[in-house]
Amino acid sequence: MNDRAREPSSLWPDVLVGGFVLLLGALTLWQALVIPVSPLYGQVGPKVVPFVAAGGLIVLGGCLLFVALRGGWSWALEGSAPGAPDAAPANRRALGLLGAGLLANLALIGFLGFSLAATAQFVLVAAAFGSRRPLRDLVLALVLTLAVWFLFVEALGVNIGAGLLEGQVLRLMGREPMM
Repeated sequence: MNDRAREPSSLWPDVLVGGFVLLLGALTLWQALVIPVSPLYGQVGPKVVPFVAAGGLIVLGGCLLFVALRGGWSWALEGSAPGAPDAAPANRRALGLLGAGLLANLALIGFLGFSLAATAQFVLVAAAFGSRRPLRDLVLALVLTLAVWFLFVEALGVNIGAGLLEGQVLRLMGREPMM
């Protein structure tokens, strides 16, 4: 079956997904427009990222809608296209590890701080994607999360809170952590 031979009624799920993403982009744009901006901001203010996200969602939604109206894409995901392999079963272990990573971050960030919570999430997500080197993942995650924390606090001036590890780093630098 080619994409042009599909029945019009089977296109509705694809059209609805495209329309939903387009609507989500419009909602994001509307919310970006109502963000208050202080006159202290120069050219880059708090609206830049929401506008970029809204633009991306609107373009993606438009593209999905266009493809849906031309025959859709979900038939390929269902494996009903000629010669398409059957879909593999869901990897419940990977999904569980991804969920555990999100929950670990939520549970740990309040009392351990950004770096340690994000490190736990990083290691769990890496395992979900098939990494078999947890020690390497742990070291890499600690370095990356501390670098991101340092970038936010020092370069951008955004205090995302100092946890246990960040507090020790600040003390080593001769400064008192801000909680």
